[in-house]
Amino acid sequence: MKVQTKKLTTAAVCTALAVIMCAATAYLPLSFMPLYLAAFCIFLACKRGSIVYGLLCAAASIGLMFLMSGLSVKWLMFVLIFAPYGVLAAFAEKLTYFKWKTALIRAVIAIAFFNLTVGVVYLIATNVLTVGLDIDVNIWVSKVGGYAVLAVISTAVLVSLDFMFCALSVTVLKKLPANLTKAELIKQKKQAEQTPDGEKKQPEYDIFGYEIKHDDNNKGNE
Repeated sequence: MKVQTKKLTTAAVCTALAVIMCAATAYLPLSFMPLYLAAFCIFLACKRGSIVYGLLCAAASIGLMFLMSGLSVKWLMFVLIFAPYGVLAAFAEKLTYFKWKTALIRAVIAIAFFNLTVGVVYLIATNVLTVGLDIDVNIWVSKVGGYAVLAVISTAVLVSLDFMFCALSVTVLKKLPANLTKAELIKQKKQAEQTPDGEKKQPEYDIFGYEIKHDDNNKGNE
């Protein structure tokens, strides 16, 4: 019960931070960067709470942002791009950019996801919600050279942000230990004891995602 309380508390804090980021986007003349941070809060709610808590965090943030900003392009971007991205990143957390195989897989997933979601936002803004939005998307897109140019720019920016998201998640998750139940802690301890030298089976990584190599020769000399 204590572990569940910790998970709930963590999710509540993540939700509060996500709502603050949404409020900054709604009330201040900022770009979509606060929504990127809100997505990271949803990611943390998933990883240090549970997927259910992460989804609840996303739903609460989406609802409260709508109350603050109404039907806007930024709200659409949060609903269709950044909130789902926070949940997707929780499932893709092991796919880091610091090993070429996982980097290739994650880059393909990120490119496909961002192109799909940006396209959906564009179609909804230009064909469905032609009245009521705070920005005339057709005029705005024509200024940057058309949708093709927008798609290339958006992909480059968002995939770069995904790289930053990945690096940030490695660092933050190390500093924010998981709330494990007693059974999970016992299981983890048994797995560590199964190795011949008594070390943990799970590899250790530095803040950049590289595996830490232990020098067994030095250990023997000691």
